[in-house]
Amino acid sequence: MAELQEKYQIKYKGRKGRKRLQEIEGALNQIRQGMGNVYDDCEEMRLLETCMPDPELLLYFMRYLGELDAFWHGAETYGLLRLCAAWVREHEAAELSQPDVDDMLESLLPSAEWGHLVRPAQEGAQ
Repeated sequence: MAELQEKYQIKYKGRKGRKRLQEIEGALNQIRQGMGNVYDDCEEMRLLETCMPDPELLLYFMRYLGELDAFWHGAETYGLLRLCAAWVREHEAAELSQPDVDDMLESLLPSAEWGHLVRPAQEGAQ
């Protein structure tokens, strides 16, 4: 994982912070391996990673992407990454937040897929 910005270095400072960061990095690696590390070097993924400097936010996005990749397997996942990168460019977003990621995915995904992704998260929150 790239060097963290100063505000995130502070967030993950100390023993508990480092442990949380290691857990996040482990989960990200597991998701990437589940997708066969196919998207790690593509330009669109690098752009998205630069717009999500908070590892927790990147994990949030990658969980959605991993679930969609398991559902779609391949070309559609890469297409979504391209659409996400286009969304970032169109909105001139330098740094995304969780609501931005939700808005982006909701605007790009067909309603059935978005409903499939959101429903389990909402059920788990109740």
